Amino acid sequence: MMKKQLKYIALVFGLLSGFTQANLGLPISVGNTVQEMDKLLRNQLTNDQLRELAQRFLQAGDLRTAFNTMHILALKDDRRAQLDLGRFYFRGDGVAQDYGKAYWWFSEAAEKGSAMALTNLGILYAGGYGIKKNLPHAISLLEKAASANDSHAMLVLGMLYYNEDKIKSLSKAFRWLEKGAKRGNEEAIFRLALMYERGEGTKRNRPMAISIYKDLIAQKSRFSEEAKERLEMLSDNYN
Repeated sequence: MMKKQLKYIALVFGLLSGFTQANLGLPISVGNTVQEMDKLLRNQLTNDQLRELAQRFLQAGDLRTAFNTMHILALKDDRRAQLDLGRFYFRGDGVAQDYGKAYWWFSEAAEKGSAMALTNLGILYAGGYGIKKNLPHAISLLEKAASANDSHAMLVLGMLYYNEDKIKSLSKAFRWLEKGAKRGNEEAIFRLALMYERGEGTKRNRPMAISIYKDLIAQKSRFSEEAKERLEMLSDNYN
């Protein structure tokens, strides 16, 4: 069960980057794309042009060509591309799923200073994806990423301390989720509200939980529907 929970976190949060979150509303012009592909074959595109071209292919649903384009950029030691290539391999987007290669590309990006790559490596070690599970090393990597203000690392640390029996500590889970929430991580905010509601790792504070749920709804958060469900349940319990 824990591995499935970690995988959800990894796919939705830890394994994202500026490339996957970018605005993909770029129109694809056949003529322009042919010219760009010609330049691509001649190795005449800049890094920014390669990234934009990859975004266009991603928008069009051509994951394989997007992967191939990012692969060229990754080989040019672009750490963002290396991070995204790790995501492609982890999820099997446009390429056969390969945790080993995901690990390799995340390591390359981490060596160049990517905090998110450190988070992704921490997730791989925590879940045992393609490597032997090693919680102490996972915690070390995630804490290093968290010290660089990666809110995803804070979220994953909170979830590990909440779910993993060997290191379970609700007080630590609460503290890490609180840190992630202060950095604006929406899942950390939602899970922090759950802990306030239930009195886990902190004194029960349902008014605080209700306030957070209402804020998530007002902000049209990705967790607004879950927040509505929690508010309804709290209302039913009070009645």
